[in-house]
This record gives sequence, structure tokens and C-alpha cells, in this order.
Amino acid sequence: MIGDTPHRWSTLILDVANLHELGNVAAIVEMHRHIFMRLFIIFLCNRHEQDIINGDTTGAPTWNRPIGAGPGLSGSGNATPFQTVNVTITQPLSFSAETTVAGFDTYLHLYQTGFDPNAQLTNLVAGDDDGGAGFLSLINAASDGPFTPGQYIVVVSGFSNGSFGTYTLEINGAILGFTGSLLDELEATAGTLARLTTRQSFGNTRSGAQNSFATRDLQSPLGFGGNAEGAPVVSSKNGPLMGSLYVWGEFSGFRADHKGSKSPRQFLSTGLQVGADVALDDNFVAGLSAGYNDLEERSTNIETEGDFFYVQPYLGYRRGAWSAEASLMYGEADYDQISIGGKGTADSDVWAIGLSVARDLEMSNSITLTPMASARYGEEDITGKSGTLAGAGSTTVDFSEYSVGARWTRTTQNGVNYIGLHADYVDSSAPQALAGGGFDPEGLSGRVEFGGGVRVTANSDLSMGFQIGGIGSDLPDYAAQVRYGMNF
Repeated sequence: MIGDTPHRWSTLILDVANLHELGNVAAIVEMHRHIFMRLFIIFLCNRHEQDIINGDTTGAPTWNRPIGAGPGLSGSGNATPFQTVNVTITQPLSFSAETTVAGFDTYLHLYQTGFDPNAQLTNLVAGDDDGGAGFLSLINAASDGPFTPGQYIVVVSGFSNGSFGTYTLEINGAILGFTGSLLDELEATAGTLARLTTRQSFGNTRSGAQNSFATRDLQSPLGFGGNAEGAPVVSSKNGPLMGSLYVWGEFSGFRADHKGSKSPRQFLSTGLQVGADVALDDNFVAGLSAGYNDLEERSTNIETEGDFFYVQPYLGYRRGAWSAEASLMYGEADYDQISIGGKGTADSDVWAIGLSVARDLEMSNSITLTPMASARYGEEDITGKSGTLAGAGSTTVDFSEYSVGARWTRTTQNGVNYIGLHADYVDSSAPQALAGGGFDPEGLSGRVEFGGGVRVTANSDLSMGFQIGGIGSDLPDYAAQVRYGMNF
């Protein structure tokens, strides 16, 4: 492709020279399009990835390096310091690894898929001493290929045991890092963000349904959102539903912190969700909500940002002291992942289903105790699109969360206030052994919530609340939300 570039340029020049022979405007326009396409093809053919790595092998681990591509091992370099650089070859015909600057006599080796300094010949595909300028080293497709796209390890070391120091390594035709490990990182990040986001959104629809009942009945609303169980109404007596449409909106946000042994992680999100429902009869309301969340994950080596849009139909039930809600969600997310190797993009499809149930126990005219339980399950299909995630393929992460607990609610003349205690169990298929350190958000944890609501008018309510979750786990989280609802 690159070798025939001069021919492409000469053909292009001939095309321009023949412009005077074209006798009409249409032909001239077609020739301009033809020239543009040739320029674009030349650009693509000459485009390649290039990265510069500055390193220092002083004090690095040592190995007995192979002589070239083996099978012999060096006698003068039997304990020479080395460093490794992980790359993913994306353009095998233009791949090269070269030490361009160094204060010592360098030696390069290239391994495919894996590298063990004690098994020097395993996976070894190329080795070079002085293929570059002077005592510098060069491995490229022309001299050492052919290569195939995939994961490789470049080993930088010296000719002899005393050959070590600073160096500059230039990589062409490859992406720094393993795209597989980057996809694992994104899978763990996206799965965690999806689980925390669906916890809030499902709690919001639960509260939307129960607040709808409360507002229609002219009862004080307890609903608040931000947790899966939501809130039942104060009274266990059913009244006639009033009004035909209940509309609500909620602004919410969360933060979760993971203190890993190698790389702490922080998950952040803010979002807006709106919904509306209608009464089917005295016991059922059916609604539809939609939302947007701004997503972010920060760690020492990788940062991820995303946009998540979703729709969520829901069905609310209330009869006597019992209440329940079922909901489905479908959403799409776009992610930008920034790592030491550059920027990669991916997108995903998310679907989830949730069910919650609660029962009111009247302790007095103003106090209600409400045991509740909920379950949620979801899946996210993630596909690498461009940059460092190009060619990374697709993966699916599933997540589930089960909760049991109770909420204590006190009714006042102006509204309600509450506090709740819950136990949550989290399960996920996301990878835990990551390049950035172990990450395990699974298992049993506790959650505390508190907040309150006031009736603004006879048919509208305003509520706020906070919660602390993941207590006792590796991923504690904090959330807050503000809700406003109105019946028409």
C-alpha cells in the first residue's frame, strides 16, 4: 500500500494535466471529486500510529537475553537489565520498534501474546542488536516480519550486563497497551456505572408510581427515589384516584470510591429523569420515564467519560397495605476512554428489569414502618469502536442487585420525614483482575437512607433525600436527589 505511493502521485498529476481536455462543467466537477478521492486514499495509505516512550533500565530486573531471535542465549548479556512495553499491533505492514536515543548499546526483542524472562525463547518472534543508527536497535516488518495484528511485548535491554540507562523508544503501527486489557477495564467501569445508575432510575420509577397514588388520593407523599424500594403511602386505606396524569422529574447524582491496592477508582454521575403515568384503575398506574446520565470514572492510569440515554416503562400497584412496582429499561451509552496509550471510544446497549414490593405497618397515626424488598438484573453489551479500543471486539457484562430492608416514616402537618436501613447483595460478571489493580464490588453491604418531602400544593409535592450505600464493601457510594411531582 505504501510502496506504490509515488505511482499514485504521478497518476494524480496526470489527472490534473488532463483537465483542459474536459469540455463541460459536469466533467470538471467529476474530476475534482476524482482528485479528492485520490488524496483521501493517499492519506489513508500513509496514516500510521506512532508513540514515543522514554524509559530507564537503571536498576531494572535482569535476564539472560537471547541472541537475536534465538535459539542461543547471550554470554555477555546473561544478567542485563530490561524493561517491557506492551503494544497491540494494528498495522502489521508498517509496524516498527526502534531505539532512537540511548546512552548505552541497546538490544530489542519482540514477543507475541506473552513474555517470561525465565523462558526467553517462548513466544519470541524477533530480536535485534544494531539494526538502527550506530549501537541502536530496530525491529520492523520489512526485516523481521511478517507480523499479524494482536498483542505483543517489546523488551528493551542492553548488549552486555553493563549496558543500561535512559533510552527513547519509537513505536509505529501499534497502540500502546493491550486492547484486551483496556476492554476489561471498560467492562468493569461500564458495568459498575450501569448498576449504580439503574439502582437510582428504578428507585425513581418506584417512587413515581407510589407518589402518584398518594397525590391522587390527596395523601401525604413519601416517595422520594434514589433507592430501589421507594416509599409506600402513609395510609393503608385506598381512596378514589383523582386526576388523570401524574408528572414528575428528578435530578440526582452519586459518587462511589474504590480504594484498590494499586489504583484507586472513583465513579461519578449526575442525571435527570422525568416520567408520567396514568391511572388504570384504583390499584394500578402505568407510566413511562426517560433519562440522561453524565458518567465518569477516574483512576491513576485510565479515565473514562460517558453519556447514557434511556427509556423506562413502569407499572405501579397498590392495594391496602401492599404496594409493588415492576419496570423495564433500555438505554444506550457512548464512552471515551483515555489511557497512557491514547484515546479509545466504545458504545454499549443496556437493558434491565426490576421488581419491588413493600408493606405498610401502621405503628400509630403518624408513624409507619415499611418492610420492603427488591431485585434488579441487567446486561450491557459493549463494543470497541476506535482509537485504542479499535479491534478490541465486543463483550457483555451482567449485573444484579438484591435488597431487603425497612423504612421508618413520620408524618407531620407539613409533610413527612424518614430513615431506612437496607442490606444489598451485588453480583457481576465484570472482570476483577485488572491491569490497574484488583476490583471487586460484589458481595453483601449495608445502606442507610434519610430524607423528607412536603406538599407544595394540593396536587404537587417536593422531596429530597440522601443515602450512603456499599457500607462494609470495597465500593462505598453516596447519593443525593431532588424530586418534584404534579398531578393534572
